[in-house]
Amino acid sequence: MERKLTSLEVIGMAIRSEEDAARFYGHISTMTENELVRAKYRQLAKEETGHGKVLVNLYTKMTNSKEPPPRIPGEPDTAEGGAVPDEISGSLEDLLKLAIDRERKARDFYRDAAAQATDLSGERILRYLSDVEHGHELMLKNELEAYHRDTEWYTGKEWPEMVHVGP
Repeated sequence: MERKLTSLEVIGMAIRSEEDAARFYGHISTMTENELVRAKYRQLAKEETGHGKVLVNLYTKMTNSKEPPPRIPGEPDTAEGGAVPDEISGSLEDLLKLAIDRERKARDFYRDAAAQATDLSGERILRYLSDVEHGHELMLKNELEAYHRDTEWYTGKEWPEMVHVGP
């Protein structure tokens, strides 16, 4: 964070960040024909949406208001840096690299915000979200390794007709 933000500004930025991340993972899920991989990114999108809901609840609790958080002036207006650049929107490998970087930035954002939190509840939520984003970063590094190991399978270009995974 370049400038100090109020708790409400942090929550507002975090909400938009989680919304952006959900859209981002939804986009990645459309970039593969592999159902296992596609399901993973759909699940990530769902998790990010859930984080956003937790943050909206925290915001409304802090403000006793149903109004959405105000926009923070300046750029970026999310923890990860905003929209996906057009030049990489069609490259799955580049999107995975960007996703790893964004999860790292989100982890750092939440960690720094937790350190500045003035209430224990907010600090706990932000610290927890920092840990979750770190988990996403590690998982995405594994996904990038899987992509490099077998790009044809990962993208679904060599996908068997029927696969049973699980019990």
